Amino acid sequence: MVESIHEINTKFNGEWVFLINCSVDEDGNLVEGEVVLHSKSRDEIFRNMNKYKDSPSMVSIRYAGKIPEGVNVLL
Repeated sequence: MVESIHEINTKFNGEWVFLINCSVDEDGNLVEGEVVLHSKSRDEIFRNMNKYKDSPSMVSIRYAGKIPEGVNVLL
């Protein structure tokens, strides 16, 4: 089920999420997607996202909520 980024951030606050069927706005900002994996462990997401490597849709990995202190994010 495709959800807005606001809904995803609220529902999965404090977790890493892997999204498929993503949509972006005219500025390239992610606005919605379908959560297929979520976990407090980023490594768990990376281990399991291979199942979706052939997905024809736009995909994204993101942290839902405030990024924890000591975690670096590369954009």
